Amino acid sequence: MKKTRSRLGVVPLLVAAGLLFTSLLSGSAAPVARAAGTTYYVDAAAGSDSAAGTSETAAWKTLGKVNGVTFSPGDRILLKAGGVWSDQYLDLKGSGTASSPITVDKYGSGAKPLIHFGNTSVGGEGFGVRLRNVSYWEINNLEITSGQQATDMRRHGVLVVGEGSGAGSFKHIYIKNLDIHDVFGTDRRTGGINFHARGTTATAAESTWDDVLIENNTVINVADTGIQTMTDAFSNSAWTHKLDAFTNVVIRGNYVEKIHRDGILVRAAVSPLIEYNTTNAIGKACDVNTGVVSYLDPIAVVAAQWAYYTTGAIFQYNEAFDTRKLEGDGQPWDFDVEVNSSIYQYNYSHNNQGGTLLVMNDTDDNIFRYNISNNDLDGNGAFNLINGGGNLYIYNNVIYRTGTQNRALTHASSTGMAYYTNNIFYNGAGGQYTNSPRMTYDHNSFYGLNASVANDPSKIVGDPKFVSPGTALSRATADGFKLQTASPLMNAGVAVAGNGGKDFSGNTLYFGAPDIGAFEYQSAIPQPVTIFADDFEDNSFSDWTVSGGTWSLAADGSLTLTQSATSVEALAYAGNASWTNYTCSARLKLLNASGNAGLILRYADNNNYYMFRLNDANDKAELYKKSAGTLTLVSSASVAVTANQWAEVKAAVSGGTITGSVNGAQLLQWTDPAPIAAGKIGIRMHSTTARIDDVKVVQ
Repeated sequence: MKKTRSRLGVVPLLVAAGLLFTSLLSGSAAPVARAAGTTYYVDAAAGSDSAAGTSETAAWKTLGKVNGVTFSPGDRILLKAGGVWSDQYLDLKGSGTASSPITVDKYGSGAKPLIHFGNTSVGGEGFGVRLRNVSYWEINNLEITSGQQATDMRRHGVLVVGEGSGAGSFKHIYIKNLDIHDVFGTDRRTGGINFHARGTTATAAESTWDDVLIENNTVINVADTGIQTMTDAFSNSAWTHKLDAFTNVVIRGNYVEKIHRDGILVRAAVSPLIEYNTTNAIGKACDVNTGVVSYLDPIAVVAAQWAYYTTGAIFQYNEAFDTRKLEGDGQPWDFDVEVNSSIYQYNYSHNNQGGTLLVMNDTDDNIFRYNISNNDLDGNGAFNLINGGGNLYIYNNVIYRTGTQNRALTHASSTGMAYYTNNIFYNGAGGQYTNSPRMTYDHNSFYGLNASVANDPSKIVGDPKFVSPGTALSRATADGFKLQTASPLMNAGVAVAGNGGKDFSGNTLYFGAPDIGAFEYQSAIPQPVTIFADDFEDNSFSDWTVSGGTWSLAADGSLTLTQSATSVEALAYAGNASWTNYTCSARLKLLNASGNAGLILRYADNNNYYMFRLNDANDKAELYKKSAGTLTLVSSASVAVTANQWAEVKAAVSGGTITGSVNGAQLLQWTDPAPIAAGKIGIRMHSTTARIDDVKVVQ
């Protein structure tokens, strides 16, 4: 886990010295124009504000001196590494150009320069760095804090603001490699890194930004929000940029932790890219002395990384954990109000109290794909779709739960359609699945409790056979959710158009037929080897041993093995007693109503075997274990069984796990804690006439 280096212990030693420069810090001195392309040095220990500032040996001393200068394109303001500026801040003036931005950075070796702005303020608002009504600035390699202050005001680590007579269209603001911590403000418009278009009157000029980069920063122990874009267009009806105040925004590689409200919040943006960020402990999570900081905003809902009134957002390669559910929400991801044509992909979430994804009203055409949710908790279920939303496409995700969650894993709104495709739902908890006319299921995998989802005609029910899910503790170790080569989900999905072209690991889609889940297997899957096959076309069943019943070959389109006695237990078995792990398939037809017949696995003798059968009396597929002569029903699932109609039946045994499928749909799976070790295959029926054909056993 990334940690911010803090040097707060040295700050009190410099407070008294910092107070000497209060008049300079106010920013009231008349700005002085400077020549373009000049480098300025600032040294908190050895500098002098009467010096030229243009060399390391003639450095300025205070940030107040910097605030009194209007800088020109190409200028650089360099703060000495290891320096501490207490009760000071940067209020930067002037604008660069596209070819010559103005840069703030450090010089020398050692710790990042520390700006401890304490209880200072401008117009009742505190900040470590402010960029007001300016363009073409790059801010790099600083540490910023206010510490815990008793005064209730708005505070920001970095404030980028457009307001007043200087408001307008701004460009190229880059915020990189900052360590911002212990900054506490009073409402949602405060926090770590804030962009804000301000104006409350109808005549106020409206601000916008283009080309914004917020990269590789740490924001820790901050109130209210970690990183955000904001516009007053939401409350000022005269403004027109409610959906596009921010363009070409990239928020990348940031670590955000212990935040009072939201982690990363993008508002009013067009096609922002939010990637490789990590959020941890979001929602009333600050470490503060409440006897000092008593003014934090009361909040009811938070989310980790989300968008609002935004079109075309891409959230990818992010990680979010320990988001708190307060009175509601608490999800890592959120398509919030008026978010359209946006995507969450290749993200990893775990232990978020509100579930996995929130989708609010007035959203449409959004995609949630190739993400992994590892034990996100149960505050709102895995997917929480609020009424009033539009179409949502949810495909190739892994939803993995092993705890006590019992809310719905899937959900639908009352308006748009939700399409669930190629997802893995590993439900070790008790959560339910929603069925609604406003949703479809197609080729999903369901494992664990409440696994029957009637509305998915191509579902696979059973163990997906992950490689090692217990080792997948972060996005970097998520390979544990890859599929084993023996997984039934290999090549079992359906192709999705416009799928982004990559899986969770960045592998090209598809390798052969699509896999179900977040990973696409990248090698040829080992093909099963047929170890036994009999279609009876040689007019013989000499490979079979029969016990009870009347057996013969009969034509039914082709030759079939037929049992015609109606009042006895009848068995026929074949193969090798040493067979252990294999899959047996056949065509089966019951010849009388209310009959039952099925496949035998690991037949040791007439008193010890497994049986997967169809039962026309109750329209069930049933799995039995016979041990020491006692036949016990261990699992069952509903399926339409019709006499005099062929059905494709398949049963697989691997270790202690037996899986049963009918007509290509996996219906049940059961793991025997004391499995029969090995045995032959066969067919069994009781008081039933039936036919079997095209028997095949593969390993």
